[in-house]
Amino acid sequence: MKLELRLWLLLALSLLLAACAERLAPAPELPAGAAAPAAALSEPELGRGRQLYLDKQCGACHSSQAEGGIGPRLAGTMLPFDRFLDKLRTALPPKPAFSQVELTDQDAYNVYGWLQSGTQIEPVSAGPALPPGQVLGMQLWTEARCDSCHGAFAQGSATAPPLVESGFPFEMERAKMRQTADTIPEHGEDVMDDTLFRRLYNWLQAGADPAGGC
Repeated sequence: MKLELRLWLLLALSLLLAACAERLAPAPELPAGAAAPAAALSEPELGRGRQLYLDKQCGACHSSQAEGGIGPRLAGTMLPFDRFLDKLRTALPPKPAFSQVELTDQDAYNVYGWLQSGTQIEPVSAGPALPPGQVLGMQLWTEARCDSCHGAFAQGSATAPPLVESGFPFEMERAKMRQTADTIPEHGEDVMDDTLFRRLYNWLQAGADPAGGC
C-alpha cells in the first residue's frame, strides 16, 4: 500500500514539474528578418501619411489612390499594423524594403492610417484639351531634350529605354521620371510639371507622330 502511495506521489510530482516547465518556456524568436513589434505610437497623421505615400512613389505600383495596379490594392487594408510593417521592412525586389532610417515606425503608421482612412488624393489634371497640331508633341519632346537620351522618335538608345507606346501606366512613368530629377534636371517638376508630362505621355502612347499635337 505504501509503495502504491509513493508511486502516485511521484507521478503527481512529475506532472506538476512538466506543467511548470511548459509554462516557463521562453517565447519563440521572431523569424529571421521580421520586423520587431513597433514601440508605442502616436495617433497617425493622415496628411503626412498621404504625402509619404506620394513621396515614396508607392503610387507607381499601387496607383495614386492605393486601389491597386501592378501591385495589390492597399486602400482599406485589413492587415494588422505589425504585419503591414513587417512587409515594409522585409519586402523582396522589385518591391522596395524600407529600413527604420528610410521610414520610421511612426511614419509607417502614418501611411497605414491614411490607407485605412479612405481619404482620396486629388487626381492629376490632364490639362486643357488642345486642338491637334496646336502644340507639336515633337516640339515639346525636343525642347525638353528628351530626344538626347530616348532618341529622336522615342525609340530608345543605349542609355535610356524606349518610351513610344510604353505599356506602363502614367503614374509609373511619372514616378520613374521624378526619381531621377536630382541627376536629370529636365525630369524635375519645375521643368516638366504633371500637366505637361500628361500631354507628352498621351502623345507617346499615340505613337509619337512627328506631325501630331499634344
